[in-house]
Amino acid sequence: MNKILTLQGNHTSVVLSYSIDMLPQIVYWGDKVAFSQGEEEQLIQQLITPVPQAFLDNQVVISLLPLLGEGNFQANALAGNRQQLHWAPKFGRVELVSHELNALVFVAYDDTAQLKVQIELRLNSWDILEKQIKLTNLGDNDYQLDELLLSLPISAHVSEMIQFHGRWIHEFQPQRSRIEQPCYLIENLKGRTSNDNPPLLLVGNTGFNYQSGMVYGFHLGWSGNHKIKLSVVDDGRKLVQSGERLLSGEINLRSGASYTTPCLYASYSTSGINGISHNFHRFIRQSKQFATHILPYRPIHINTWEAMYFQHDITMLYQLVDRAASLGIERFVLDDGWFNGRHHERAGLGDWFVGQSKYPNGLQPLIDYVENAGLQFGLWFEPEMVNPDSDLFRNHPEWCLQLSGYQQRLGRYQYVLNLANSAAYDYIKTCLVNLLTEYSIGYIKWDMNRDLVQAGDNSGHPSMHEQVLATYRLLAELNQLFPEVEIESCSSGGARVDLGILRYTNRVWTSDCNDPYERQTIQEGCGIFFPPELLGSHFGPEQAHTTNRLMTLDYRFFTAFFANLGFEQNLLELSDGECNQLREYISIYKQYRHLVHSGDLVRIDTHDVGQKIYGVISSTQQQALFAIAQNDFPQQMVAGKLRLPYLVADKLYRIKLLNAQENTGYLMKQNIPLSRQELILSGKVLTHIGLQLPIMHPQSILLISFDEVK
Repeated sequence: MNKILTLQGNHTSVVLSYSIDMLPQIVYWGDKVAFSQGEEEQLIQQLITPVPQAFLDNQVVISLLPLLGEGNFQANALAGNRQQLHWAPKFGRVELVSHELNALVFVAYDDTAQLKVQIELRLNSWDILEKQIKLTNLGDNDYQLDELLLSLPISAHVSEMIQFHGRWIHEFQPQRSRIEQPCYLIENLKGRTSNDNPPLLLVGNTGFNYQSGMVYGFHLGWSGNHKIKLSVVDDGRKLVQSGERLLSGEINLRSGASYTTPCLYASYSTSGINGISHNFHRFIRQSKQFATHILPYRPIHINTWEAMYFQHDITMLYQLVDRAASLGIERFVLDDGWFNGRHHERAGLGDWFVGQSKYPNGLQPLIDYVENAGLQFGLWFEPEMVNPDSDLFRNHPEWCLQLSGYQQRLGRYQYVLNLANSAAYDYIKTCLVNLLTEYSIGYIKWDMNRDLVQAGDNSGHPSMHEQVLATYRLLAELNQLFPEVEIESCSSGGARVDLGILRYTNRVWTSDCNDPYERQTIQEGCGIFFPPELLGSHFGPEQAHTTNRLMTLDYRFFTAFFANLGFEQNLLELSDGECNQLREYISIYKQYRHLVHSGDLVRIDTHDVGQKIYGVISSTQQQALFAIAQNDFPQQMVAGKLRLPYLVADKLYRIKLLNAQENTGYLMKQNIPLSRQELILSGKVLTHIGLQLPIMHPQSILLISFDEVK
């Protein structure tokens, strides 16, 4: 006999059906609803579907664990075998272990295959659906697990998808497609989250956009190999599946052993992509599942990498500290090049001892100088890596991930340490603990600059899964030992941005590209799932190192504004006029920092594909801040109006342009009121009429504030 269970979120509901001999299936996931007992009986009746000819004789259910053994030919979620047996299991004994208002746990058994699954499903108060599965081997001999995917059904009305792709210095590029074929597959085998195929997916009805439409968002919280699959079953049903992409032989479950999937995070919204963003951002900020921020604000960085690369000069460092302090910067991060033998990228990794040739008295004099200037000190590490030209590798080449009989491939002239090797793990942990104990280090920039190839352990077994878990464990232990130290996840830029690593790190480096033109799209894609305060974004030099483009000071600064602001440019190259301008802009940033890092991020759909409009609105709707970024040449001769349907209709708002346009005489014979004075408009006018915008140059940006008139 079928039973109905309901999970209630804040604005959404998930309704499931199950029986003692049938795995649970989701029969509804959408806007919040409550069914009476009579309506549940009606629902059960409507679960009976026609069975077509030339098909299996009984209805095939897409459960929370669809299986080949049940006739789920296109959506099998469990693959494995026990000595070439038990490769098509069926779980027939189902028990509801717990059911709360927003969470449930099922266990189910296959007595023939001697397997047990535990399925956990939670719809939290931020309308994020969390799902995990644990598989246990109850047999006496080993069970080799090849795949275990987390499956969630989506509405048949879903017709379009947005996936994210890219590469180094070009991450989080959205790609929109019509769903017109039976299967779409996104895989990553690089051993880290990756620059090119992050585990993110949006699907929705035709034409869904930022401000409207039915949308589902999916993210797998895992920092290694992964897989996302969207299937259209031949009877028209659709589902999304995601999980760890296991290598052959990677998970071998001995008797009594278990494997637990990463967590799949998903959300539903009828208010467009902005609704998905609000759900994920609030969940990350408020759920306490992720690394807590230590300070009451996110400090502004100066990072030394693009200022000096490996050429550390103590006099120049002191000058950088002085200039940073004079501008109002709050944290000084010493990047790569400070440790033994590290004069270039081909040597030194693994020898985590202060380089005496550059710092004969250690780091303490520099740290004292930084702290006396009123800044916090941070330090760069790449703990998972080792150069062949290092004392560590010369002494312990066996500590690397490798396969016997093959020459391991280098990446950025380095190998990967096997952190699942206890001796390697203990060495790296000891080095980090010693430095964090000896010196006043408030921040770690934790880098990871290569993909994994033939990542085997000393026995030759694939070890990508264990490497991720060991990295998590090392970060967790450092969090516990040094709770006041914040950690940034950097990985060739944005190659490790996910909710797995964010359980242990306080910030991510979104991309190695500081070109604001590229950053506009990179931060847009990443910011759909991750809130602004987690995204490192730095003001770079006038001529970007990664693209060679020349960009104005305003465009560089205000592109980095809606993030965790930092500086990468050599500050000593700035003119007096530029320093004065940056002091003013940094003061504005500090004034609005709390709003940017706590408000609801909103993106406005524009008719001009070269224009991006985005901003944040306070929870009380008393304050808002918006950026108008004209990235390409305007498509229309006259600029349009900014309509904001997010403020209170009967309230008045004081509107102010916070930065000035340059060379407007080339654009307009007549300017607009906003460019000359503060304005006062009602929320109703802003919603239905809008704020007239000026004509803008390409690669320019304007910042506009909205404050309720008291």
